[in-house]
Amino acid sequence: MTKKHFWLSFIFIVIIVVMFILPELTPDRFDRLILMYATKDELLGDVATGKKGLASMKYLFKLDIYLEILSKIVAAASLVGLLYQFKRDKNINEAEFVLNINNSFITNERLMDVYKQLETCKSNDQQTNPFTEEDVINVANYLSFFEPFYALVTQKVVNFSSIDQLAYRFFLAVNNRYVQEMLLCKEHKEIAWKDLYKLHHAWKQYRTRKNDFEIWQKEYDLSQCPRYKDIIADRPVA
Repeated sequence: MTKKHFWLSFIFIVIIVVMFILPELTPDRFDRLILMYATKDELLGDVATGKKGLASMKYLFKLDIYLEILSKIVAAASLVGLLYQFKRDKNINEAEFVLNINNSFITNERLMDVYKQLETCKSNDQQTNPFTEEDVINVANYLSFFEPFYALVTQKVVNFSSIDQLAYRFFLAVNNRYVQEMLLCKEHKEIAWKDLYKLHHAWKQYRTRKNDFEIWQKEYDLSQCPRYKDIIADRPVA
């Protein structure tokens, strides 16, 4: 359990105590409840007269209250445990998802070929175009591999912290000038990649917030494309 989850659980338990338990512990509250309880006809005979009898009743009644309080604390702790288990299961599912995605990537020869071309291009500062017209389909498939991520993140199926290990492969492509000229920023074709544009914007924001994580090839950042701002804002693109 992370520090954040620990403090959330602690605050939750404190709220339960303040709202439902502390009000039962005041002396006036005890006395009122005991007197109401003791004035019932069927119980009058069980209560000895005088202060001693009332004290005995208070003791028994307090014991009953404490047991009820204990049951509330156990119920609250059980709920916290269930929430923790739910979060843990979600993290495991996200980890399995990323593992499967990564395996799908590295076992796809065409995606790996594009990845190698992108690496070569990066190594020479994008001075030479490594792609030919025959590579268009493979590059488009490479980009399409990441496209569903935007919907998965916005629908909270996964979060950026889970998929961030794939960030390098993503920015390696979208911030490549030749990929942009070929597909992403090609006039009248940009809107076809709107989810990729939005993913770029959101992922870049995430990495910037996280202590300025690296954004690779920023000199050719996708945000420099003319229609970028219109697309991420869902404005009509002429």
